[in-house]
Amino acid sequence: MTDVTFLSPSRLATYADCQRKFDYEYVQKVNVPEQTRLYLNQGRAYHGTIEVVCEATNPEDDAQLIYDRAVEAFPEQWREHIDPDEYASNAHQEYQRLENLEAIKTFFDPDGGHGIDHARQSVETEKSLECVENGLGLRGRADNILRTDEGIHVIDYKRKLRDVITSNTASVLEDHLDGTDHDPKRVKNAFQTATYIEGVKQSDLYEEGMTVRFSFYGLLNRTSFESTPDGYQISVRGYPRETTDIYEEYYDTIWNLLQRAHEGITSGSHDPDPFPLIHDEACPDCKYREMCTEFLAEGVKR
Repeated sequence: MTDVTFLSPSRLATYADCQRKFDYEYVQKVNVPEQTRLYLNQGRAYHGTIEVVCEATNPEDDAQLIYDRAVEAFPEQWREHIDPDEYASNAHQEYQRLENLEAIKTFFDPDGGHGIDHARQSVETEKSLECVENGLGLRGRADNILRTDEGIHVIDYKRKLRDVITSNTASVLEDHLDGTDHDPKRVKNAFQTATYIEGVKQSDLYEEGMTVRFSFYGLLNRTSFESTPDGYQISVRGYPRETTDIYEEYYDTIWNLLQRAHEGITSGSHDPDPFPLIHDEACPDCKYREMCTEFLAEGVKR
């Protein structure tokens, strides 16, 4: 496999979003003004907490012990990953600290929290995976890999699942492939699913006949708060979204999308196409647009 180029879902999805954006970010490595890192750092805090708990937990551990372990681990992870200067005020930081802590408490709730099984069944966290499928090399890092009665279940933890692909939105993959729609977020979800399912199958964790599943898990899908005499009380709800069936149903479409992005990257092709869709759907949120000749030229034409 020395001649195989391994690419991550993030790189491939960036290319599927806009070829010029990929060029600026990964080829030219253009520096742009620092964007807020609040949610990125919060993600590191709850990812780190889950990793600490899973690494310390045995399958027979009591649910209350697992919960206590999580509540104890969170403050250190928050201090390690959060930069107070990113916040407009101490009150804002405190609210988000409590919000993320509540997410961890709900996830590891001894009375039915999904995190209890995730910790007990975990066999690897932050596991590097590689695969070669259909001649394409993929590589990624799985947040958590569970060993279940049926086989292996790979988990990717996210803040929310608002834009994550569902069976009702999966047809957008075909639209993205034929150029009638542009939805790089859901395309990225498909790329992640392919990378982790096939990566696990080609890893040392897989045994012949195992069932392999993949799910995203949103820890802060729903948040709410209510005033109390002492301040406020935050409630958080998280839940999973499995994409295994979508991968099986849209296998050919997903691999055609992967092939197009993979071959475009390895060939060094960076011309945005189809640009009218990219301009309307991708450019408005692109951090490179003020320096992008295609974007500026389109503005002059219009």
